[in-house]
Amino acid sequence: MRHKFISVQYLRGFAAMFVLASHALLYPLVGHHLGYSRLGWMGVILFFVISGFIMVAVTGEGRFSPMDFLRRRFIRIVPMYWGATLIAAGLALFAPSLFKTTVYDTGQLVLSLLFIPFHNPVSGGIHPLYKLGWTLNYEVFFYVCFALLAFLGAQARVIGLTVAFSVLTAIGAMLRPEPAIAEFYTSFMPLAFCAGAWIGLATLRGRITTLPRPAVYAVALIGLVGLVEGFSVNRGLLEDGLAFIGLAAFASALVLLAVRFEHALPRIHLLELIGDASYSIYLVHIYEVAILAGLAFKLLDPADLWADYFIAAVSVVGGTLAGIVVYRWVEMPALRFFNGVFGKKRPLPVPAE
Repeated sequence: MRHKFISVQYLRGFAAMFVLASHALLYPLVGHHLGYSRLGWMGVILFFVISGFIMVAVTGEGRFSPMDFLRRRFIRIVPMYWGATLIAAGLALFAPSLFKTTVYDTGQLVLSLLFIPFHNPVSGGIHPLYKLGWTLNYEVFFYVCFALLAFLGAQARVIGLTVAFSVLTAIGAMLRPEPAIAEFYTSFMPLAFCAGAWIGLATLRGRITTLPRPAVYAVALIGLVGLVEGFSVNRGLLEDGLAFIGLAAFASALVLLAVRFEHALPRIHLLELIGDASYSIYLVHIYEVAILAGLAFKLLDPADLWADYFIAAVSVVGGTLAGIVVYRWVEMPALRFFNGVFGKKRPLPVPAE
């Protein structure tokens, strides 16, 4: 399937701005705020559902080349992430006062670049040196698992992924492993990819666009209930399993409804551009928030709630614009360069005699 879903692209932009808004709201706080943190977590879950959907939609019903798939995924995400990680490492080494929870460590840098999870004693979680990269560790894991099932048809792939990730989740829930790699990959988070993969499979088979109105209303209701539940559950954990169920239901409903009403949505170029730039927005927004909010709170009182909201709103706009600039002047040139270096070469046409 080569069709570009504009509605899903809009959702990618919204997911990036959820994460951006979360960090902008959290910046002036000394402690954590569950609601603000859940906003960013919801954005990540939405990203994962979209990723699962897209991977199934673009690879189609039949088998595909796993190496070609991984090569394209490498070009798409790795150079930009490595660049962001190396910049963070350089700043942490030469200007450590800029960071709250990032400290340079050569071993952590190597593990981060190799997408190997580890317990980060500074952040207190399983985070790479560039903290935002924890989501990329899950993305790479999903891509590798998806590629391993390239010899299967689409339905068998989706079933295989769902069974495998469900078994891992059950193991994690029962055994509570402590080593970082085991704990990370037995989390329930990869189930969000599975939700998106099932929507992608239904889309391939034409079942979403023909979804009847009562089913549409039911999906919307489930999504709204999931949203409320996801923000209401408070057992002292950000990544709470019950909250995940609600937010994953909400994210899945958004993607399903976006595909269902794709034909009826207008093409809004700004939203499409934000969706295109969502990866750059995700990777660079934390610098923009730190710089802009840090300067603004020299003039405004961080204890003033309205000042916090005002700076957060400005940071969301600034972070979005910064991401668009990076997308156009860094990400797109990098994609062209690495596609030229690692892209699949087409054979030259044989001249007619």
